[in-house]
Amino acid sequence: MPLERVGNAFGRRVWKFFRAWRNRLNRVKFHEKNVCILSMNCTGGILYHDLGLPFLSPTINLFFQAEDFIRFCERLDDYLKIDDLVECFDPDIVQGRPYPVAWLGDIRLFLVHYHSVSEAQDSWNRRKIRMKKNEIVVLATDRDGMTDSLKDRFEKLPYPKVMFVHKPDPIHPSCFYLRGYEQESSVGIVTESTGWLGARKVDQFDWVAFLNGTQKS
Repeated sequence: MPLERVGNAFGRRVWKFFRAWRNRLNRVKFHEKNVCILSMNCTGGILYHDLGLPFLSPTINLFFQAEDFIRFCERLDDYLKIDDLVECFDPDIVQGRPYPVAWLGDIRLFLVHYHSVSEAQDSWNRRKIRMKKNEIVVLATDRDGMTDSLKDRFEKLPYPKVMFVHKPDPIHPSCFYLRGYEQESSVGIVTESTGWLGARKVDQFDWVAFLNGTQKS
């Protein structure tokens, strides 16, 4: 096996060891067990997993385009009344993606980690029943079409919220600048590993305190 691959494999094992250690510490600090994370992408599901919690939100294993996510959060009760996901076949939207895309009313769900729309629909409906609406927090990023006007709407959402951005944004107080994406047009996958000690870009933010309700963005 090439030396580079040996090193990468060893590095992954070291990272996983320290990630497990970090998760144990975070679980000790975490106490808001009913938190409902409405997440624009897979970040929320990963944080649930890290904390050893059941998924108390339907927005798991999928992502939204930015405008659709803001609209979903603005009209949450309306969208939660919809039980049926409708598969999208529009080639301009699907664009050869290896996973299904579905309509929830007039917004699109990109079902990255599902094999079928019916599988996603079952999970969506099962998890939305678990939601505690007085425990909602919102996670977003500046990916997938986020604009300043959408950030303005994000600021008006009536929930604790944070948006991870690739450069400082003093105009929008809910934006949190994650270092390391300055040369990009947006943040990347904020839960990807960085370094050897179990860290990720998202760990620059005290997300445990945020989910506990003791830290604002």
